[in-house]
Amino acid sequence: MKHLKPFLWSYMIIVLIELIVVDNPELLSYRFISKPLIMVSMIIFFLLQKVDRKTRIFVSTALFCSLIGDLLLIYDEIYESLFYGGLLAFFTTHLMYAIQFSRSRNKELGIIAPTLVLFFYAASVYLYLHDSLNDFAIPVAIYISAHLIMILFAYLRNDSLTNNSYIYVLSGTFLFMFSDSILAITRFKSDIPFSRILVMAFYSSAQLLVIVGILKGALNTKMKNLQDEYSI
Repeated sequence: MKHLKPFLWSYMIIVLIELIVVDNPELLSYRFISKPLIMVSMIIFFLLQKVDRKTRIFVSTALFCSLIGDLLLIYDEIYESLFYGGLLAFFTTHLMYAIQFSRSRNKELGIIAPTLVLFFYAASVYLYLHDSLNDFAIPVAIYISAHLIMILFAYLRNDSLTNNSYIYVLSGTFLFMFSDSILAITRFKSDIPFSRILVMAFYSSAQLLVIVGILKGALNTKMKNLQDEYSI
């Protein structure tokens, strides 16, 4: 991966700034700068990498939609309509990631057990929130479905464990789920201590793990293709 170390340092600094801003009410007006910088830095880093055309399209779309979602959700508590836009943006993010993950399917992995586990978790959170969702009941249900599909395809990926690509991606999708769960519970049901910090910490870590995992997977594929070429 190109420029990984300088990116990681800059990314950690940007995330730290965002965590400081989000934890201080008097600094919240600066979130319009600090929050989108997380995804802007990720987009620049990803676009500098050499990946195949489909990976570039699907992952770039996911990252740009994440950036749009981040911007919309900054003021969603003031303008409720922005929350719909944020849901749609991240719905698209999850679908793009799911499509990317589905391109490498491990057919030896069973689908029933993980589906049941994910459905049980999602159903538990949704039922807990349901009486407070009101007009958001259907959009949130659709959004959760897309999220579960993303995690399921992350689990079903056929990738090498030698450079932890599989673990990175799967861990990232679970952190994504935890971030969204905390955000939903805080917004619709009850406050969670340090919820803003937890949401952004899980979210930024999730995006980092998913992207690094995808790039490691692309490197695996490239190395395998080279080995196959030289073995002919």
